[in-house]
Parts: sequence; C-alpha cells; structure tokens
Amino acid sequence: MKKLQNIYKSKYIIIGAGIGGLSLALALQKLNKKVLIFEKAPEVKEVGAGVMLTPNATRSLDYLGVLKEIEKDATLPKRTVVRHYKTGQEMSTTDLGNGFTKRYGHPYYDVHRVNIHSSLYNSVKRNDPDCIKVNHELIDFDQSENVVTAKFKNNLVAEGDFLIGCDGIHSLVRKIIKASDNPHYTGNLAWRGLMPIESLPFHQRGPEITIWIGPKKHVVEYTVKSGKIKNYVAISNVKDWHEEGWTVRSSVHQALTEFNDWHEDVRNIISATPHNECYKWGLFDRNPLSSWSENRVTILGDAAHPMLPFMAQGAAMSIEDAVVLSRCFLQYEYPKEIFESYEAERIERTAWCQLQSREAGQLFQKISSREDLDSDRAQRGRILYEYDAPRVKV
Repeated sequence: MKKLQNIYKSKYIIIGAGIGGLSLALALQKLNKKVLIFEKAPEVKEVGAGVMLTPNATRSLDYLGVLKEIEKDATLPKRTVVRHYKTGQEMSTTDLGNGFTKRYGHPYYDVHRVNIHSSLYNSVKRNDPDCIKVNHELIDFDQSENVVTAKFKNNLVAEGDFLIGCDGIHSLVRKIIKASDNPHYTGNLAWRGLMPIESLPFHQRGPEITIWIGPKKHVVEYTVKSGKIKNYVAISNVKDWHEEGWTVRSSVHQALTEFNDWHEDVRNIISATPHNECYKWGLFDRNPLSSWSENRVTILGDAAHPMLPFMAQGAAMSIEDAVVLSRCFLQYEYPKEIFESYEAERIERTAWCQLQSREAGQLFQKISSREDLDSDRAQRGRILYEYDAPRVKV
C-alpha cells in the first residue's frame, strides 16, 4: 500500500465547500475556531441560478456577517402571485414588501446563488486564506475514540476531532455512516434559464415572484441581480431521467414544447432564454433520517436532508444547520452531547420541511383553490420564517 503523507490537522474537518460547508466554516470562525475545508473540485465555484432567501435564511446570513454583501445584488420582491397556467388569473397573493420585513424582522430576497456562495467564500478566506483545500476528493474515513482520519483520492489525509459531511445529496459521508439508499428520481424534470430583464415585455419586469400552476406542471419566475436578470424554473412530470447535476444543457425549443399550451407570459420567458443559458435537471429526493451522526462524524444540508425546491428551503436549511451546529460545538465538549443537541434541534424541523416540500409540489401541479393556496402558504410561512437559528436553545 502506498504510504500516506502530508497529514493535515484541524479540530474541525469539513467535507464540501458549497453553501452549507462554507456557512459552517464561517460560523465556527466567528467563534474563533480553526477549520479546514476539503473540496473535491479543482476550484471553488458555484453554479445554478436564482435562490429565494426567506427571512429565516437572511436572519442567519445576517448573524454570519454576509447579508450586507449579498443584498447589494439582491431583489426585494413586492409580493408572490400564484396564477392559472392558461388564463393568467390570480389564484393567491402574498405581500413580501416592507410590512412582511417588519413582521419577521428580516427581508425576503431573490438572489443569484453565486452571490451567496461568493460572499461566504470571500469571508471564510479573509479569516483564513489557507483553510480551503481543493482537489481533495474524500474516499474514506476512520474513527477511533479520540480522532477521525479522512482519506483523500490524492493520497493525502486529514486528522481532527470532528468530521462534518457537507457533500450534497450524493454524500459519501452519509453513505458510510448510514449505509443509506440512493436518492430516487421523483418524476419531475426542471428547466431553468436566465435572461436580461429588457428582453421581456414591460409588464413582466416587475419585482414580484410569480408561480404558474397547472396540471402536472408549474413554473416559478422572479428577478435577481437587483432586478436586472429574470430567473425561471419550469417543472414538469417526465417519466425517465438518468443524468445528474444542474448543468445539463437543454434546448429552448424542448422547454417551449413542454409548455406550448401555457399562458403567453410563460412562453415569453422561455423564448427569451439565451441558447447557452437553458439547462435541465432531474429532481431527486430521499426520505428523512432519524439520526445524522456516528461518533465523531455528522452531516448537514443536502447530505442530511435533501429536499425538493417547492418551498425554496434547500439553501436556508443548510445555513440554519450550520449556525445551530456551530453553537452546539461552543456549548458542549463531547461528540455525543454535541451531536445529540444538534439533532434534537434540527431533525424534526428539516424532516417536516422535506415532507412539506413534497406536498407543496403536489399543490402547485394542479388547479388548487384560493383557500387551499392561501391557507397552505400562511401556515408554512409562520413555521418557516419565524425560526431563529442564531438564538434557538441548544
């Protein structure tokens, strides 16, 4: 066996430099903890498109000290409007303006994922320029009573007190400690695209979120980059899907064909998509876990609780996890009490969010009544938006 060399040492070993991993790193740095982050890609960068940052997410980002940077390119939507897929009739509305911000204490922003990721990355690097190691793909780890040792594909290793898997829906860390099932395809395929706001008719340029609902399909559109860019996600039931990832190219024609009988405004958005900005991806899901940890190892974000995008909580839950876990590390000393506290605070909430996201998708893919839509959004909003990760008891 080839001898292992260059052993990194850090109390906290974080696997994955996405939004969850960087949020955890920054949360620990805020508490004067030294961390090492290992990323398998040759460079740290984020792909994707728009993200809705609900008040529970912006509250945590404010605590981490990056909200002011993120909001420079954010859009503050005035409202959410649910519309009928053919007639354009308003089915439900929710105010998201100043009154909403005052009620929850933090705003609801539409932003580009890259802005969130780069703000976290830059803050982490300012605190410690050498804490992120790229080209380090985890292949295994071992635990003893006092240490966890991570092994990477490049034949390097890292030793620490704790290892936290922030390595996404296909998490190797989760697979090792939970021997879990593979993610399953939900039968939903999503198209996404970005275009300059000037490429759309004037009435489609406003700062509001529009959700178009119809049989077995729905479309969500909103602006990012301070209202300069329109972002959309168009979701349809498609039986088979075998590719993975966010960056599978699609043709505008294919997306248009899928929504050819929908309202003109929907077709306007898809038609305006630059040919190099149209992508598609399959939506995968897992069932909630009853525990996330084993001895000195735990997981967070999509590794622990991947969820469908129908309540816009994937990034928010990762950021919340990171803030709560960092506070558990500060509050307790031993792995058992740290992770028991973390799971006690997070598992019930994230499992609820996973299951509710599934139900929201079903609600949007039929012609639901105004009463059902209003009741659903009001109930979920209270539970989601009032949560205060920086201050919940751990």
